[in-house]
Amino acid sequence: MITLKQLQWNNCFSYGSDNELLLDDNTVTQIIGTNGTGKSSIPLIIEEALYNKNSKGIKKADIPNRYVGKGYNIKLAFTKDEDTYVVSIDRKTSVKVKLEKNGEDISSHTATNTYKTIQDTIGVDFKTFSQLVYQNTNASLQFLTATDTNRKKFLIDLLHLDEYVTLFEVFKEASRESSNKVIELTSEINTIEKWLNTNKLESTNILPMLDLEINTEEDEKIFRLLSIELENISEKNKKILTNNKYKDLLSKIDLDYINSIEVAEKESYDEYQKEVGHIDAEIRASRTLLNKLEKLEDVCPTCEQEVDAAFKNNLIEEEKKTQKEEN
Repeated sequence: MITLKQLQWNNCFSYGSDNELLLDDNTVTQIIGTNGTGKSSIPLIIEEALYNKNSKGIKKADIPNRYVGKGYNIKLAFTKDEDTYVVSIDRKTSVKVKLEKNGEDISSHTATNTYKTIQDTIGVDFKTFSQLVYQNTNASLQFLTATDTNRKKFLIDLLHLDEYVTLFEVFKEASRESSNKVIELTSEINTIEKWLNTNKLESTNILPMLDLEINTEEDEKIFRLLSIELENISEKNKKILTNNKYKDLLSKIDLDYINSIEVAEKESYDEYQKEVGHIDAEIRASRTLLNKLEKLEDVCPTCEQEVDAAFKNNLIEEEKKTQKEEN
């Protein structure tokens, strides 16, 4: 932090010789006086000591008190952190500038370079210093009563935010363009999604839906490639739809129930064939017996005894019933 300690000057503006002002007795130093007593000259003297110029643009030839004599001198002491600095200005026909740090002369070979060292030490440019370190009554009232726009402009100038303001406007415009692009893309996405929901690509004949202008061979080449690609997409979409149908059917099958069904033990093919042959033999024998019974007359051909008609009919019916069950 920089603290102005003591200001001494001779023959500056309306002042004569041997002037001194202590600046560190209080946090804020207020200079009070009637008009024309030199109140506004004191900040200008401080500016001349530190920056070799003043905020009113008064030329060097007009600074000396013309009633006292030519030339003037200024001595300003200030501290920065733990170090004490003293700037001494002696201007007559030429200017001598001396800078001391803790009693040691650290001046450069030229006044210009010494002033540069002073400003590097202070670390505050002239404009910021003149607007922040001291304020006259009018300037303070102007800021307090200024509009928001003018206050903003004052702070931008004070803090050198011009480049940041420019960058802010650039980013603001980029943000606006990005927002508009997002809105545009979102609208296009919604349109595409609506089209896809309406057109499931079940038909490969979707190219007429595309309003494409073909003006060159390159356009035609791109169109052919696009046609092939769209047809491939359509075919893949058909397979997907078919697979989805199969998946739906498969999801309806209760595999747990199927696995729970008990299946009888399988027999060999030969055993089935053997069983079928046995049944066929019984059927043939039964048919032969039925034929004999139907041809049997009232007398048995073997024992020549009389055969009861009711008995014969009962045998025939029993045999027919047996054949029916076997079939």
